[in-house]
Amino acid sequence: MSAVRVLERVARHAALGLRFWDIATGSDAIDGLFVEIVSRANPRARTVAHPNRNGVYVAHGVPGLRDFEFDDGDSADVWSAATRAYHVEVRDPRERFLPVSFDADLPMRGLFTWRAAWLSPPQPIAFPRAPGSPPQLMLERVPLFSTPSRPVPEPLGVVYAQLREQGSDRDAAWSLLGVLIDGVDRGLGLSDPSGRVAVMFPYPEPPRISLASPPEEKNDFTWKISLNVYRSAVSPQTKAPAIADLADVFSSLTAPRDVIESDNSPAPPLRLTYREPLTVRTAGRVGSDASYLFFS
Repeated sequence: MSAVRVLERVARHAALGLRFWDIATGSDAIDGLFVEIVSRANPRARTVAHPNRNGVYVAHGVPGLRDFEFDDGDSADVWSAATRAYHVEVRDPRERFLPVSFDADLPMRGLFTWRAAWLSPPQPIAFPRAPGSPPQLMLERVPLFSTPSRPVPEPLGVVYAQLREQGSDRDAAWSLLGVLIDGVDRGLGLSDPSGRVAVMFPYPEPPRISLASPPEEKNDFTWKISLNVYRSAVSPQTKAPAIADLADVFSSLTAPRDVIESDNSPAPPLRLTYREPLTVRTAGRVGSDASYLFFS
């Protein structure tokens, strides 16, 4: 058998590597996404990123970076000299996740980390974890939010709402809804262009079972919840974009709004029951307003 002799190897740099994170399940094993890299200098110049065997979406053939991709060098100067501005758009043809977009200066060495530009210095967003655990930084991952129509993964809880701004009667597109149990952040959801939102999250640990013999089987656990809405000021004439920009979405965390749980005083407590979806609305509203959760 004759030996195969390698005459030449061609090394090719990848301008961008993306790993996504499902906020609901805490998983980064996400397939089936459609990821486009768009030149900000020429929005018609686009390329598609494809997942590799490790689930990382890798972009080759990015417009304007051909010389960088085939450069033999690997020094910091090679990467920095080629830097250009791009916009990344992420869509899910299977409609599990809402579409999101974000800016990225490419090429990016290593996996991309989205950083909050309004923080000084810009740094990754921190998400809450279980009580007593430190917040989880979004390092080398890009967060994705569930669509309202997504089947709820087992064994997660879910809170549904349709958000509307009090006084303006506008559906609150691309707004954040946070769910707290006993004052602890449990989940965060993003509304779609119609203001509909599904917040999916793991249930808290159930109370300890009695030591009586035989132990009593109990599955009717309930928890008192509270809600937070985050939405930056938007002009009434501004039309909601077709795709959410992560910079706008997460900057709204600095703009909390007061949730109007009820027009009656005192407001009845909101309770989540184990394995039962909860739809929240502003109590006391009638007619077409009865299906909305209003905020100030």
